[in-house]
Amino acid sequence: MKKNIISIFIIVSCFNSYAQMYATQWVLSNNTSTLDFRIDTVALDTVPGSSMPMILTDANICDTEGSLLYYTNGFYIAGSNGETLMNGDTLSPCSYTDETYWEGLNLPQAALFLPTPGNLRYYQLFHFSEDTFNRPNKIYHSVIDREANSGLGAVIEKNVPILTLQGLEILRGGGMTACKHANGRDYWIVMGGSNNNEFYKFLLTPNTVWGPFIQSIGPVFSSADDIAYSKFSQDGSKYVTSCGEGLVLVMDFDRCSGEFSNPITFVNNAPPPFQPISGAVSEEFSPNDRFLYVCNVVNLNQYDLLSDTTHDSIEVYLADSTDFYKMDMLQLALNGKLYGCTWNGGLYALHVINSPDSLGSSCGFVYGGQPTLSLNSNELPNMINYNLGSLYGSGCDTIWPVGIENVVANNLLRIMPNPADKYVYVEMGMQGNYEFDLLNMVGQIVDKKETRQVDNFDTERLASGIYFLRVIDESNINNIATKKLVVQH
Repeated sequence: MKKNIISIFIIVSCFNSYAQMYATQWVLSNNTSTLDFRIDTVALDTVPGSSMPMILTDANICDTEGSLLYYTNGFYIAGSNGETLMNGDTLSPCSYTDETYWEGLNLPQAALFLPTPGNLRYYQLFHFSEDTFNRPNKIYHSVIDREANSGLGAVIEKNVPILTLQGLEILRGGGMTACKHANGRDYWIVMGGSNNNEFYKFLLTPNTVWGPFIQSIGPVFSSADDIAYSKFSQDGSKYVTSCGEGLVLVMDFDRCSGEFSNPITFVNNAPPPFQPISGAVSEEFSPNDRFLYVCNVVNLNQYDLLSDTTHDSIEVYLADSTDFYKMDMLQLALNGKLYGCTWNGGLYALHVINSPDSLGSSCGFVYGGQPTLSLNSNELPNMINYNLGSLYGSGCDTIWPVGIENVVANNLLRIMPNPADKYVYVEMGMQGNYEFDLLNMVGQIVDKKETRQVDNFDTERLASGIYFLRVIDESNINNIATKKLVVQH
């Protein structure tokens, strides 16, 4: 058994050594400049080809070596040569997209690149626009084949809806983010609803996108000023989201089940004389996940999540009457520093927090401390912690092969009936001692049997949905078969 655990650890560790490079470079607006974090001194450069207009919506991804692959403003996808990717135009089709195409999509975190779990050839883009009632009601999924078009890449699936809301239901005006599943391979994608307290969650696996899984928790975010921004902590255990009115919501997150819990809310206000200007336009966790940084246009506050009074903040930055550029989106970089863009442009620099793990003024905030080649305002690329590994001991910290099946053993595995209602009969058609595990779609074991070859499961108590039967040969602790089971009441 130890050998098996060590092998799994090595596989996951190798995968994550690549994953950390996906966020190595950031693409900024104006003349499409880049920041490269592969060296101690951040390298500045520009992307060749045509310039991509950006405002709020900004996402990009690099390859496993840290070289830029693709970037988007929410309307189209460009490659590292600066040219529109084959079939990479007309994303998120709707009238709002058509009307504002010339300036870039004006929604924070409305696009997010993810690598396909376990496959370096395909890259995923999740995206949305303002479809109805001045808010999104769809989330789209597009797939890029890196090897297509003579290695320049091409979009092979585009604008495939993974969520379509009906009637008066709408999504928040931004705030889509993601976190690694506890197995260290798959990804949870999370987006909030507006005028309600619903969260829509999807699970990206090597073969498909599962969901939506819907959870109602926390306060209701009104659509009146619900321009959202959301982040996961670096270890994936916490989630934060905010709206322009100032309300900040922090919750615990279970990377295994995808469930939120323990909601805490507080209001991020600006002090006089800036009131009634207040709110929360962006937030980010420190590398050690102790501190939460929340900003609005005129100030930046630090919240200590280990404090008994989380709502008490320490002011890191406050604008004065001469400050034209002010503060906007926050993003943690691979060098452990936290960067903030300007609100009103006109500055060839980003604000920087050099030691975000330190309390108060010792965090080392420097106004305009990171030079850039762009007059950057309102946007930084939507990035996540691609380097997050498996959550050891969580119960779903291993990678089990959904869709990667042992053909011979699977042909000998019988499941009857399928779909199942009250019970299911399972039989392994070769002699041996086996463990039959019944797992839900996020890899949790919901029932287990140890038997020689034949057994049955009570499915009447299970919710309708898709499950997987995993067969483990107890003589060598190897997973030898996996088959899908549909429970239908």
